[in-house]
Amino acid sequence: MVEFLVQLKELFIANCKNVEEVISVDGFAEAESLSQILCFPKLEILVLDDLPKLRRFCYGNYFEFPFLIGFRIKKCSALKTFISGFAIENETQIAQRGVEDNSTAVDDSLSLFNEKVAFPSLERLTIIGGGSWRNICHDQFHRDSFCKLNLLWVHDCDRLLYVFPFDMRGRLEKLEEMGISCCDSLEEIFEPQGLNVSELQAVTTNQSVRFVFPNLQILRLSMLPKLKSFCSRIHTAEWPSLKKMCVYGCDKVEIFASENLNFGETSINQQSLFWVNEVTFPNLEELELEWNDTMKEIWHGQLPEKFFCKLKVLKLVFFLEESAALPHCFIQSLPNLEKLVVKCAPFNHIFQCEGHGDEERHGLAMTQLIKLKLVKLPELAHIWKEEFQPRAAFFNLRTLEVQECGKLKNLVPSSVSFANLTTLEVSKCHGLINLISSSTAKSLMQLTKMSVIDCLMIEEIIAAMVMAVALFSPNLSFCN
Repeated sequence: MVEFLVQLKELFIANCKNVEEVISVDGFAEAESLSQILCFPKLEILVLDDLPKLRRFCYGNYFEFPFLIGFRIKKCSALKTFISGFAIENETQIAQRGVEDNSTAVDDSLSLFNEKVAFPSLERLTIIGGGSWRNICHDQFHRDSFCKLNLLWVHDCDRLLYVFPFDMRGRLEKLEEMGISCCDSLEEIFEPQGLNVSELQAVTTNQSVRFVFPNLQILRLSMLPKLKSFCSRIHTAEWPSLKKMCVYGCDKVEIFASENLNFGETSINQQSLFWVNEVTFPNLEELELEWNDTMKEIWHGQLPEKFFCKLKVLKLVFFLEESAALPHCFIQSLPNLEKLVVKCAPFNHIFQCEGHGDEERHGLAMTQLIKLKLVKLPELAHIWKEEFQPRAAFFNLRTLEVQECGKLKNLVPSSVSFANLTTLEVSKCHGLINLISSSTAKSLMQLTKMSVIDCLMIEEIIAAMVMAVALFSPNLSFCN
């Protein structure tokens, strides 16, 4: 029947609990026809959703989807490979022999996409809830496949070990967005196989392999508990267009390390996800990180300022290490930071200064900050301690949000001015007695929205003042 689907542009198959294959082979003649090259000449969209018994798309020798642009596979837990060279009954016999021989070699070699299928125009690939395959693409993939891919999302593929074969590193020049999450077995992004003889010799002489992702703008790696490296081969990587990166739940891998370190200083069992120099992330603007024990190099300011010269947004979540505050050297290494979010950390205060003269330098590092958001900091007593008086700090701050900081007594020292603050939101801070001092309140000339919600101990909004905040805030239009 495939030969009659030449006009088909979209194919959606969803919620069919007993479907085992999309194209079934009945009889010798049809099986013989599927041994030839088959094509869906106009298919642009293919969706396979919630097919718990689907084991393959079809049995055949070679399938081509010349105009397929979007492909989504979701909740197909039994899927072994997209195009199989075995009939289903033969697959069952092979699996049974593997069990009898106590062997998993056949199963471990399976890829979702093997050499029997080609996607020369594919732009968007989404895979949610994987099957039994260990990698997405076979190392002998078709030469025209995936060269136009610009979006890849992989989620909840429990048995996935690698995302790409090593030889695919030159095929991803069009990739703009990549997200990989909740893949419990994933060890590396690129499979450490497929090197030719000269590359193998390069590895032995400590010469690195080069990865370049010229158009990738968004990268998200989350909840990958076994991820140990980007690629176990010695390598460098360049991300010239990357603007947003999110990495959390990757506890076994060092996130950043300076490329100036000798590669030999990093153990085989503890490699860096990103080797960083001044050209690695030249346009990175937004970074979201979860603390783990391997973050010490960036945390203690050992990565030079020029490495993250354009970073504007920083989100830090789930800190386990006992630390009183954000280290001053770390903040000073981000001169263009405009938005800072800190969530779930044991900090007593957010900003600190160390040494003579450091107070003003640290304050100047905060002058570019436009938004500050603090969430679920149970030990937070001060945002900035009273004894430090960096008058330039927060000069450009426009939004301040504080949520669930139970030990916070007041927002900032009386010396701090909020000359450009327009939005102030505070909620569930049950230790607050008063919100701000009278001297700070006098600076709120630009305030347009103030919200104070569910703060059980608060007695005064402005300490030791009975005058309404509206007197100092002529632009205030919303107050909760």
